[in-house]
Amino acid sequence: MTQYEKQIHHRISRFVPEKSIDLAFNLWKEKPFRFVIAKARNSKLGDFRKKPSEDWAIITVNENLNPYSFLITYVHEVAHHWVFEKYKGRVSPHGKEWKNAFKELMLPFQTAEIFPENILKALNFYMINPKAASLSDIPLAKALKAYDPANPDEISLLELSQGEKFMLENRLFEKQETRRTRVRCKEVKSGKYYLVHKMAMIIPE
Repeated sequence: MTQYEKQIHHRISRFVPEKSIDLAFNLWKEKPFRFVIAKARNSKLGDFRKKPSEDWAIITVNENLNPYSFLITYVHEVAHHWVFEKYKGRVSPHGKEWKNAFKELMLPFQTAEIFPENILKALNFYMINPKAASLSDIPLAKALKAYDPANPDEISLLELSQGEKFMLENRLFEKQETRRTRVRCKEVKSGKYYLVHKMAMIIPE
């Protein structure tokens, strides 16, 4: 193993479940990419991008995810990488090609050795027809949230009633109507409206 491979292996090992480390590393080794650990972002858990001017694609995953959320997000983005390598951007980002790639890459990880029973049950159902965002699948999102570091002040936005106020990223919002997976929220200071995922963790006022 080269020094750079050791660095990537170590980087992966810090964030995914122990029994998944080698499998996750092998995904990188088969089709290498720049792997970046990103700061927490409320807008996304991870992303994939490939610039024409760069030889390697870039995959980022948020550093604040629990190991199970991190692993699912990592494989989700690797599936984008594999699809791009094959189709060069000629297919829909979350179309059938990505769904098939994600299901194929995720299958070896779907074991009781890697995931707790409650997550594995929800994950197996979600992977029948995976959506663009794992948190849009409420049973899976709830199962994953149970393994997040505890913050006694936080609740999910889903638990808040319409019209109630909450803090998110040090800004005060008011909850408006709930849509399918997101909630229309008004920032009190600016009066601007934002769509926030209904499973986002917030601090009620």
